[in-house]
Amino acid sequence: MPHPTRLPLRPLPTLAALLSAFALVSCGGGGGDATVAPPEPITIIEANIDTLAAQIGGGTQDVERYNDGSTDWALYTMANRFAATPVGMSQGAVHEVVVPGYIQHITLVQGWGGKNYALLSMGGKGIGVVDITNPAAMSLVRTMTVNYLTPEYTYSDGGGTVFTEPAATEPRTGGPVNDLLVDDQGTPETTDDQLYIANTAFGIQKTALANLMNAEGSGALPIDSGAWTLKYAGENPWGGPLSLKLHGGKLYAALGFLGIGVYDKTTLNRLGAYNLYADCSSNEDWFGYPNRKPACPGTNVDVVAGGVDADGMPTHLQAAAELGEKNDLPSYPWAEFDRYGKYYYNARALDLVDLPGGKTMAYIAYSLSGLVAVDLTDSANPAYQGYVPAAPAHGPDEPPVNVDKKGILSHFGSGMLKEAGVMDVRVVPTTVGGNQYRAYYTDHFAGLVVVSGAEAPATQWRNAGGPFNNNTDARVYWPDYEFVTSYDMTPVPVGDESLPRFLTASNGNYSAPVMLVTGEINGHGGSLFLMPGMDPAAAGQVDLVESSGAGGVSFVDLIDLTSAGVEPANRFAVPVNLVSTNEVGAYEDGSPGQPIAVGHAEGVTVSGDHLYLADGPHGVSVWRIANGLTPIDDLHLVANTLQSEYPTGSVMPTPHAFKVAFGADPNQAYVMSQSLGMRRLNVTAVNTGAAQVGAPRLLDAAGNIFEHNTEAGSVGTVKISGQDHAYGVTFHGRYAIVADGNNGLTVYDTTVDPATGLHVVDNIGGATTGKAPVGRAASVKLWTNPATNRKYAVVAAGAYGVSVVDMTERLDRGIALDVSRDLVKTFEPLKADDDNAFGSADGKSVDVHVIGDIAYFSYDSFGLVAYRMADLIQPAGDIKPECAGVDPTKLSAKQGGIAECRPLAVGYFKLQKLAGYETVDGGALYMTPQYFPAGVPLRDGNGTVYTLSQPRLLFYVAYGDAGVVKLDWSNVAQPSLMAIHGVVGGASATAIHNGRVYVAAGAGGLTVLK
Repeated sequence: MPHPTRLPLRPLPTLAALLSAFALVSCGGGGGDATVAPPEPITIIEANIDTLAAQIGGGTQDVERYNDGSTDWALYTMANRFAATPVGMSQGAVHEVVVPGYIQHITLVQGWGGKNYALLSMGGKGIGVVDITNPAAMSLVRTMTVNYLTPEYTYSDGGGTVFTEPAATEPRTGGPVNDLLVDDQGTPETTDDQLYIANTAFGIQKTALANLMNAEGSGALPIDSGAWTLKYAGENPWGGPLSLKLHGGKLYAALGFLGIGVYDKTTLNRLGAYNLYADCSSNEDWFGYPNRKPACPGTNVDVVAGGVDADGMPTHLQAAAELGEKNDLPSYPWAEFDRYGKYYYNARALDLVDLPGGKTMAYIAYSLSGLVAVDLTDSANPAYQGYVPAAPAHGPDEPPVNVDKKGILSHFGSGMLKEAGVMDVRVVPTTVGGNQYRAYYTDHFAGLVVVSGAEAPATQWRNAGGPFNNNTDARVYWPDYEFVTSYDMTPVPVGDESLPRFLTASNGNYSAPVMLVTGEINGHGGSLFLMPGMDPAAAGQVDLVESSGAGGVSFVDLIDLTSAGVEPANRFAVPVNLVSTNEVGAYEDGSPGQPIAVGHAEGVTVSGDHLYLADGPHGVSVWRIANGLTPIDDLHLVANTLQSEYPTGSVMPTPHAFKVAFGADPNQAYVMSQSLGMRRLNVTAVNTGAAQVGAPRLLDAAGNIFEHNTEAGSVGTVKISGQDHAYGVTFHGRYAIVADGNNGLTVYDTTVDPATGLHVVDNIGGATTGKAPVGRAASVKLWTNPATNRKYAVVAAGAYGVSVVDMTERLDRGIALDVSRDLVKTFEPLKADDDNAFGSADGKSVDVHVIGDIAYFSYDSFGLVAYRMADLIQPAGDIKPECAGVDPTKLSAKQGGIAECRPLAVGYFKLQKLAGYETVDGGALYMTPQYFPAGVPLRDGNGTVYTLSQPRLLFYVAYGDAGVVKLDWSNVAQPSLMAIHGVVGGASATAIHNGRVYVAAGAGGLTVLK
């Protein structure tokens, strides 16, 4: 909205002088400790967050084919945008409607009342009904939410305390709808049509389709029956259904980490199940039969009494034992599965085929386990038949519990696993009525893969010349590809990727059963559909449509799958690619025209009149958001790095971009990468106005890559063997202090040429110490004690909680960091819940800000917690004499301390503790503080000007699935909720400027609230 004339506005960081030595920055940046001169009188604009000002981009979650009687249409999603376009060899017009929630799946209802509809699964926003009879004039008819009642269940919290949640007596609202399935009972549009709902917080629900289609207005959809599919061990359940299929009169559900379930479609009674993790007959799986499967004979893990259920899964008793005695158990099967291994056992989707001879085969998109075939002819007795492995994702070589047993709570290495592996699958005969079948599936890294022999996977899904020995490490129990014997998993460079040899072509020829591997097509592989009458042996038609996740949608023409000597690039073509924005970026040669996809939004940072968006594999894009004092809500791009994860010629991208930060020089932007360290960009062209809408500038990181571990090994005199995982940074003079994941803190000298290797100055908590005393560092701020001038790094240490390191000797005197001297303390906060006052906070700390003498930490589980810096830097023995000499990493009595030696928090906030928000999903992630001094004119989002008599401190918190939470934390002991606003895709990070809150929303793209 327009604003009246204001007094001159200075950039917010200059308010640091009013906060002693604290420099206030947006979430995407890093804090500093420099003191600046007091500002002149200014007017600060407060954001109300009650209005959506803009939304840009979004990931593609699903694609479906729809024929309106004359034309084939591709229906697809872009976050909460539902779109349709004709399928053809050239791009047609795109028609869209916007719905309230992020769309997970599309389900068609044809012929209802003479019209055709798309049902949209929108997570917590429920179900959207869209009239698609004329796709060029689609209209949203209604939305309905889904309620559910949970039965009694028992679980262990993060401290090992067991709780029993009683059966719900009042319905829980906003059940997250992940998929919908319609059963017309063989007679379309009749009152007996049934709707099945995949509710990931409950299980499978069933109701009459008429309850949705004939409803008057919106509201909660009546539910007739349901089947609870969840299992609890820790606080996060397994078994929420991800997709549904109807075949042969039975209902099939992909249940994520519990495999698949088979149900009677009328009663919803379970008829059978298959879980690869609990299958003791398959020795080519990711825990290496029988070593790590607690339910299998011959296991070498120790399980507590009652620690495994009838389905072979660890129970709450096993989780409680592991969580409560982190240092004293010989093995940790629950933690190994829940923190890492489950991503190898994540059943996402399935296709079912009745093969000749009466066999019913399920083909399961089993994530990192690959494409798994299971004989379900007798659903009560499923039989594993074979598989094709997924393209590997990088992960740790061994479990963190074997390196440092307190790391049981760590998700070390899991970040790149969550979205990797096989995504979707379709299996069809090679000819109509034939007895040979091909599987068309999508893989996160390998793109579209076609394999033959789907009719007999037990014999045909393996490479000739096997068995292969892919074991390069004696630690054969940890999830990896070393147990594979049917396929050659030797890494082979293919373009910019490395794929296993069995997925690569030699002289254009693939080894059976592989017929084609496209590699990534404009982004990671996602959902797909096949066109009727597809001809995979001829050019000139669209054979299938594939989503590319945040890359958009690709129409694929299969040209040749069988001829010898045809290189992969000539076996297919992509005539049409649809991305999630209409923005024009710069190509590698600097010319305009690069299509810009946004859909992995991780971090947002404001500098001057521009917003810097860190968008994962898409790198960094820069957007014009203001003209001096006037906000711009019609955002457009002015600069970008390569929309690629790999160099093009001499141009270096910023892959896996997580955050952007600025030090003292506004012309130098520092990009945090989740796997490749820190990269610097010269953004002078942005600040001088040389980069303009329509004439974007290419930003190049060449020669400015600050990392400690390259493909050639560790660099510099400070050897750090762990992979670079830069999550956050703070600056002091020439030093950049990086939150380096499991390497703790790494210090770079930004004035040194990185090519020399001498830029790596110091490290604490990484491989140089043999353990991780500062945890998995996710964020860091620097604080100077005004009384002593000593400098402290305050670290959000992941599952370790809070860590404090004295940096004075390093920063002031150039003396190397030393754990025994400089580590002040590392501890997990006391849990904020009243019913567990002495337990440890579950989850992991994500972000930290130090304002004045208070440090504020966010947690991805329970919320936020605040400490006085005086308590954080004071030795435990000075607070309690009995704590003298206690290991600073074992301040909890449960972790080996002789007394409870953790400092006490001075403030907590947990959204779920407030009335009306008890079941809200999401925890506090990256946050942005905004401080309003007393006596300074303040303008709120409505244009009202007033002056505060007392200072005010606000936080705009990215609260995950709950959206953005605005807190007034002026009273440290009593933070209060001012507002909450849902964000499509969930809120990952925030930044503030000119009365706007800019939100990185992951697959939801970029959201602007005012």
